Amino acid sequence: MSLLIKNALINGKKQDLYVYQNRIQHISPNISKQADDVIDASQKALLPAFYNTHTHAAMVALRGLGEDKELNEWLTQDIWPREAKMTPELIYQASRLAILEMIKSGTVFFSDMYFYMPETIKAVDEMGVRAAISVVGMDLFDPRQTQEKKKQMRSFFETPVPTDRIIKTVACHGLYTVSEELFLFAINLMKEQKTFLHIHAAETKQETEDCSQRYGISIVEQLNKWHALGPKTILAHAVHLSEKEREIIADTQTVIAHCPISNLKLNSGQMPLDDYLERGITVTLGTDGAASNNSLSMLGEMKIAALSAKNQANNIKAGKVSDIFRMATRSGATAFGLDAGDIREGALADFILVDLTNPLLMPPYDLTANLVYSADSSCITDVCCNGKMIMKERTVNQEKEIKKAFTEALEKSIQ
Repeated sequence: MSLLIKNALINGKKQDLYVYQNRIQHISPNISKQADDVIDASQKALLPAFYNTHTHAAMVALRGLGEDKELNEWLTQDIWPREAKMTPELIYQASRLAILEMIKSGTVFFSDMYFYMPETIKAVDEMGVRAAISVVGMDLFDPRQTQEKKKQMRSFFETPVPTDRIIKTVACHGLYTVSEELFLFAINLMKEQKTFLHIHAAETKQETEDCSQRYGISIVEQLNKWHALGPKTILAHAVHLSEKEREIIADTQTVIAHCPISNLKLNSGQMPLDDYLERGITVTLGTDGAASNNSLSMLGEMKIAALSAKNQANNIKAGKVSDIFRMATRSGATAFGLDAGDIREGALADFILVDLTNPLLMPPYDLTANLVYSADSSCITDVCCNGKMIMKERTVNQEKEIKKAFTEALEKSIQ
């Protein structure tokens, strides 16, 4: 399979881009190679696609529920009771709808933490994106659930996946929902499988206080005591970290998935982003689930990340455009071991085309700033993942069918 993009604005210059199989082979003006698919990208720019490093895709089925409640009340009263009624079919259809939304807003990868993994895997395989999929380690300190989750996690790694676009990972919901026994099992499994560990951490002040009461030390200190931290561990949220915890994160090269919209919507707090970046901490960007965002758009996430950083630091120089865009692209890709996130020869062919005539991208003084601060999904016309065009001229395959099937599955399930 080969692909040729003609006349696009690439890295600030009008150029062509040639893809063979799943990698960018050549970037230069006037490429004359034959290709299976040729796209004229005049008046368009070619840019890296987005990598959503923390979400719960199928929670689009819960979008709009339990508004204006604090996190624990929202989870216990609105989310967990409805999740208990979700069927595998609804998970599958909701995952397809979530992926459709992500593709339409330029995302080609998401790190998922949810239930019924086979259904999510099926949706990812069919729709051509990348994903990191895990069994959610959450036992609520119930010994029976602990043993059941251990079996599920072990079984998950014994089952093959249909495409190399899927990364199997390990996930623990958080220290306030996972027993020490299950946590230690998950950590050992992550190391045994040489994969990634995905954890909610320090999202709220209550969570940090609960950890101190249970273990006598902070969340990050406890995770470090369990040898859970390192460059393959992704901590979602990480809003409330002490000075000591920040030092540990930097020293262990642990990755943080920043979810500013969810943090603000649930009034969880504002991450001191620039402090983390100045320490050399790798910070990526995630949307969290559509139940607490309520969007899966990385464009919106970038804007709020920048604004939140400036507000939290009370410094106009915080949340620089270049830092925010890197978090959504290259940092997210490399955090999961993907040779992607920028436009260069040899990289995986993951990219988007944006319409330079869209009013939201005009005038073109600073395209990156326009994407961070003014763009919405209407600006993105085409999306390529792994060398294949999964959206052309704003159209994704089977859009109508995906929406219809989701509506029907929802009606049969939790309502």
